[in-house]
Amino acid sequence: MKHRFAVIVILSTLSAALLGGCKPAQSGESGAAHADPEPTSVTVFGERALLFLEYPHLVRGVEARFLAHLSVLVDGEPVRTGEVTLRIGSVALVAQVPKREGLFVPTGSLPAAGRFPGTLLVRSGQVEETLDLGEIVVHETAAEALKAATSGGEEDPPNAAPFLMEQQWKVKLLLAQAAPRTLIERLSVPAQIVTPQGSEAVVSPPAAGRFLAPVSGELPRVGDRVSAGQVLGFVEPPLAASDMAQLRALDLQYQSLDLEIDLKALEVSRALHEARARLAFAEKENTRIANLRAEGLSTVQQQDEAQQNLAVAKADEFASRSTRESLERLLASRANKVQDREAKSVRLPLVAPIAGIVVDVGSVVGESVHAADELFRLIDTGSVWIEGRISEFDLPRVPSEPNATLIVPALGDRTLDVRHAAGRMLHIAPLVDAATRTLLIRYEMPNSDGLLKAGMLTTLLLETQTASEVIAIPEDAVVLEQGLPVAYVMLAGELFQKRELELGIQDGGYVEVRSGLRAGERLATRGAYAVKLAALSPASFGPGHAH
Repeated sequence: MKHRFAVIVILSTLSAALLGGCKPAQSGESGAAHADPEPTSVTVFGERALLFLEYPHLVRGVEARFLAHLSVLVDGEPVRTGEVTLRIGSVALVAQVPKREGLFVPTGSLPAAGRFPGTLLVRSGQVEETLDLGEIVVHETAAEALKAATSGGEEDPPNAAPFLMEQQWKVKLLLAQAAPRTLIERLSVPAQIVTPQGSEAVVSPPAAGRFLAPVSGELPRVGDRVSAGQVLGFVEPPLAASDMAQLRALDLQYQSLDLEIDLKALEVSRALHEARARLAFAEKENTRIANLRAEGLSTVQQQDEAQQNLAVAKADEFASRSTRESLERLLASRANKVQDREAKSVRLPLVAPIAGIVVDVGSVVGESVHAADELFRLIDTGSVWIEGRISEFDLPRVPSEPNATLIVPALGDRTLDVRHAAGRMLHIAPLVDAATRTLLIRYEMPNSDGLLKAGMLTTLLLETQTASEVIAIPEDAVVLEQGLPVAYVMLAGELFQKRELELGIQDGGYVEVRSGLRAGERLATRGAYAVKLAALSPASFGPGHAH
């Protein structure tokens, strides 16, 4: 069997026994009375469909069968329904239904010889697409067709592996295209999420005593968020008898002082009321004298005396009001000092040293506590550390500040790019652990949503090398043969070639191909192992076409 092929449209010659659809040449044509020209095949990759078209070398006016094998690229299934329209120049040949799954057979003859553009339109519930067949040749005579079929053919390439379309549909073969990609080599490092230094705090009482609630009356509960400096509660230390006596004496002194201040406040209030009454009288008297003076019924001396009395009344009212305001400030200041004294000497505040979430409350209100007791445990979950261990033998591969991808199995293998998540590498430890022969590497990650929990096991994928725009293929396109990687490249619709590969970086389901493939070539992914078995034992995959 001979084949001619290209990257997009591939021509190949197959045995005439596969088709047998050509009528005999006319008896008057020398050397071609009973010979069928060998058929031609075209393989076309569309965006959604794969076409493998077989047809005889065409002769003007001679009816021919076109065998159109159609696959859906996305799932490897044959096209089972719909119709196909084959256009060669101005001639349209239609197959309204498939002969069987995946196979449409438009039939007809071409009225003129020459070279004509060809297209095939498939309309189906599975796929709809127009495929360009390139140039199709129609010969004037059967002799010319036979000559074209027997000249210029190429032998099968080495390591060729026939694999029929029917076999491809059976295994739902999928194809991938070798294409340039940027791949990143990563070193997998076991790691764990830990609480950053300074992000965890324990609040203990400064002295033994009775545990009291804060001013709000309620203790913070587990899960509550508190701010730095917030008073979480109080501790009331026990007092000796002498201390209690002194405190009682001070209380009596303050009570006596409070009584004196209250009496003084009454006097000041009374004086203020009297001053305001005199002021009101003086204003009325001044107004009355002014009116009489305007009518000539009072003297200038009387008007001057009224104005003087008004000024004296205003000054008295202002002095009394100022005295009252000063006394009120004194009372407020003294009350604050009493409260401060009571809080410092009787109740010791328990202050949150950091902002965070309460994860433990160790006592209840009214309970006796000691200085060593842990009354509150706080954790700031706004950020976490990711700590991994690098083998000393892998250290030469690791850059000074490698970016990393974090994989968290507890979150459904969620992946987080440290740099894109606003994280950063903190440091690589300068010391090798003598027992494990590893070094600590630490990253910091923001954790505003609180999903990352201290203690979770994770994996760090450290970026060690980047390969830009290298030829890459999916990993499942690689098949091992005697321990060596190979791939099966589709040369034509039913012809594959085994290629030995030299692989490089693996990343995200893709692998770099350093040799063995060219960009644009298509190769088997799902079903590649079946192609390998067919290449090893073609007979085991059954007979050829039965069209």
